[in-house]
Amino acid sequence: MAERCVDGLPGHFDDELLTAFPDEDRKSISLALAELEAEGLVTLSHVIGPHLPRVRTTVDLFVSCDAAITGQDPVEDSVVLARMLIDNPRLGGNTRNLEQAVGWERRRFNPAFALVVPNVAEGRVRASIQNEYPTMGVLLADEDIVQLRRYVQRHTR
Repeated sequence: MAERCVDGLPGHFDDELLTAFPDEDRKSISLALAELEAEGLVTLSHVIGPHLPRVRTTVDLFVSCDAAITGQDPVEDSVVLARMLIDNPRLGGNTRNLEQAVGWERRRFNPAFALVVPNVAEGRVRASIQNEYPTMGVLLADEDIVQLRRYVQRHTR
C-alpha cells in the first residue's frame, strides 16, 4: 500500500488487495490487515458487501516503510522541515511554498510534513479543503516554534 502511494497521503484500499496478493487467501489477508491495524499502520472499516474491510493507511505506515521503499526517512525529513519553519516561520503559511522551498517531490514531502503538523496548536493549522497536502498551511506563533524546537531535539541523533 505504501509502495503504490504516489502522494504520501493516507489512502483507501479494499478488495483490490485480494488481486494484489493472488497467492494469499482472504482469511490470511484479513489477519494481516488486523495486524497492521493493531500496529497503527492502517484503520479498518467493516462494511457489508466487500470481502475485506475498507482500509485507510496512516502516516505511521509511511514512517515504518518509507526508508526501505523510497530510501527516505520521513522522521529525518520532518526534522529538516521543522528546522526550516523555525528559521523562517512564514514558510508554513502556505504548504506549497514550503514544498517548493525544500525541493522534494510530494511523495517524500507529505509524510514528513504530516509529522510536523501536530506540533502546531490546533487553531493555527489551516483547514484542509484539498487533497494535495496534510493541511493547507500552518501559522506559527512563539509557542509553536518552541514545540518545533523540542521536536527537533527529540528526533535528532
